Amino acid sequence: MALPAAAREKTDEVVLLNGDRNTCEIMGLARGKLDCKTDDAGRLSIEWLKVARVTSAFIYEVETSAGVKRYSALFAPDGDERSVVQLHDGTRIPVSEIVSLVPIDAGFFSRLSAYFDLGFTLAKANSASTLNADGFVGYRGERMGTSIQFNLYLQGTNRTAAATSATVQWMGDLYFGRWTATIGAVAQENSELDLNLRLILLGGTRYSAIQTNLMDLMAGAGLAGIREQYTTGDPTWYLAAYVAGSWSMFRYDSPKLDLGLDVAAYPYLTDFGRVLLQGTIRVTYEIFMDFNAGLNFTDTYDSRPPEGGVNNDFNMSITVGWSYRR
Repeated sequence: MALPAAAREKTDEVVLLNGDRNTCEIMGLARGKLDCKTDDAGRLSIEWLKVARVTSAFIYEVETSAGVKRYSALFAPDGDERSVVQLHDGTRIPVSEIVSLVPIDAGFFSRLSAYFDLGFTLAKANSASTLNADGFVGYRGERMGTSIQFNLYLQGTNRTAAATSATVQWMGDLYFGRWTATIGAVAQENSELDLNLRLILLGGTRYSAIQTNLMDLMAGAGLAGIREQYTTGDPTWYLAAYVAGSWSMFRYDSPKLDLGLDVAAYPYLTDFGRVLLQGTIRVTYEIFMDFNAGLNFTDTYDSRPPEGGVNNDFNMSITVGWSYRR
């Protein structure tokens, strides 16, 4: 009989393609990594595509690359067949098609993913200092999810005023297989662009075109209301469309790399011809478990800024960071 996966003994079994056998508690699968907890070795992260057989008497939410979710204990198929997981009803799913495992009674933290990056430089010549920080916290439930993401850049010297840019974004999601209904709010400030505050309220849909244990590719579209306040002029509201995309790749053989790209375009409907483009690139290299060195790049382009204003700003930084289930 299948049992709820909470506060239990470490009786799950994971067998690798090379024959190694681990008795553990399966904590979950995300982004191609199977998290396990053992009595002797503590926490282990196992590359999922190297798993030959996995068994557990406890119930998991099993999500496939097609966006289908099933709920079952995990069984090994009869015979010597490898790289296949069998569910309670006899359904057999190749390991390569399973992209997520979550214990059905998982606590709040088991459904979280997060990262935090920090970069800092100091120059003696003009007492210049630069601070860059960005982070993400996301929760993914069975039907709904939410996330908060931020980016902060601060540069100051003893001769000039500080240059700052900051972005905070909240998103709420409702899942329908590969499709997701989304709402969100974004707040931005950028001294280089003379932007005191840009507030974006958006709603739309997102489609997961590719979801595997090696990469994710998503595209989305919708409508947005944008309120802008520059250092000169009055606050102004605009209606815009938005088109967004994200691509991430994760590699767990040496070197352990994680690459992410996010882009968004806002064609203004009430200021026709104006387009706002924003993009970020994040590359990380794992130094040891959950800690990494990385390179972050952000760019903002406005095709029609206020008269006399700057239309482009970007920054790049080398960071050290921490991640959780990312």
